[in-house]
Amino acid sequence: MADRDLVRTGIKGLDAILAGGVPRGNVILLEGSVGTGKTTLGVEFVYHGAIQFDEPGIIVVFEVSPDRIVRDAAQLGWNLRALERERKLKIIFTTRQVFAQELQQADSLLLEEAAAMGARRIFVDGLPGGNGVPGRGGEGTGWDTFHTLTEGLQRENLTAILAVEPTLSGAHRPSALPEEAIADTIIRLQMEEVTRATVRSLQIVKSRGHDYQMGRHSFRIVDGQGIQVYRRVQAPRRNRDDAAAYDPTTRITTGIPGLDPLVNGGYLLGSTTVVAGISGVGKSVMGLQFLAEGARLGQRSLMLSLDEPVRQIIRNANSIGIDLKQLIDTGQVRVQYDTPQEIEIDRHFDDLEQVVEEFKPTRVLFDSLSTYGSNLGVTGRSFRDFFHALVALMKEHQTATVYNHENPEMLGMASMMGAFAMSSLVDNIVLMNWIEIGDAFRLGLTVAKMRGNPNARATHECEIRNGEGLHVLPREIPASIVRPFSAYLNLISRNPVRRSESSGT
Repeated sequence: MADRDLVRTGIKGLDAILAGGVPRGNVILLEGSVGTGKTTLGVEFVYHGAIQFDEPGIIVVFEVSPDRIVRDAAQLGWNLRALERERKLKIIFTTRQVFAQELQQADSLLLEEAAAMGARRIFVDGLPGGNGVPGRGGEGTGWDTFHTLTEGLQRENLTAILAVEPTLSGAHRPSALPEEAIADTIIRLQMEEVTRATVRSLQIVKSRGHDYQMGRHSFRIVDGQGIQVYRRVQAPRRNRDDAAAYDPTTRITTGIPGLDPLVNGGYLLGSTTVVAGISGVGKSVMGLQFLAEGARLGQRSLMLSLDEPVRQIIRNANSIGIDLKQLIDTGQVRVQYDTPQEIEIDRHFDDLEQVVEEFKPTRVLFDSLSTYGSNLGVTGRSFRDFFHALVALMKEHQTATVYNHENPEMLGMASMMGAFAMSSLVDNIVLMNWIEIGDAFRLGLTVAKMRGNPNARATHECEIRNGEGLHVLPREIPASIVRPFSAYLNLISRNPVRRSESSGT
């Protein structure tokens, strides 16, 4: 409901997953094994309440001393001592038994202190999971005590995070805790091994009467900032269902001499183009010319690279006569590099969303699509889900996007995108490949697909000229120089054959 009183956590990315926050007065059970980030999340929840939302808070700890909490918080940029002096925060160091008894007392000193400072939030760090919650004087079960605990917190209208470390059952899955039936909201933190790297993830398991985005979302703990949560790539985004290349007239020129006539004057705004070919055929060269053409026309261009760092890309651009550094310095082009070794795809996609929304490019170049595939794997859903989301993001922002893709076949092509099998998602496909004629490799270009456009699908010869970049040569080359591609059959089938004079054109 629009008028519902929601408590915002203030944690970057988490409130979006929680559809704005959690209902005020909720008891939030925070589950996770050692090292998953429970303490950091709970302390940040209280810290942001005091700093951003004028909601004082209490932190209750059992094993870790307050000095350690203050020290660790300082590493994340949070001055808890200053908040204590302003009576916006209080850290209580006690035992579980005393804490449980306090919340059951009608004249609880803890609750009196909470009322006196106007506390609205509380974080309790270190409750044991299952029936390990201590009873009063040895009487009753842990479940009964937890129930009494939550009643005390709700009576004071405190929005509470209670961190527990559940027992494990099966392969790394937490067993059901009796406290889960009582808690209003359950947040589960996990650490997962991905090809020898470790990724933290967060899942909203339950939140009564409240909308939230399901599934496991990645998060990181960043020095000087705290927790940053990244929605899983598959999660629905606003307006994404309507993303489409709907402009039927605006053409984005390629910047490659001789190519525009083959693609009907350029790529349509909002379209997706894949340039596929083995390493060395000129895909990156074509991409740099595409960016430079945008700068010439006053259009902003964005390049996302997983293959080469920015300085190396600048060096490569200089070799074909493009002063990329100047274009970057003047704000016409932005080049962003992300190392592919341990890429966290949710964080990477979140960064892409932010840079596209902020920079508002007309042209976007990805170099290369195959590097994403080698890290995510092309046989499961990870790459397909990511590429679906990527295509939709770029169409939503109406960019003309080019994806370079390394097809591993050296001579000829048995398929346009190899194991990726994503050709149905893209609008245009340009094939680049070596063609062996005599004792020389010559470079061929074929426009294999143009969705909604006429397409001749003839193979044209190209050459990369020093200081100039790639050029698409005319279909007919004077025979005195070299026989043109039009004089051969079977150019991309690994077996070029001279066309006989009687076969005509």
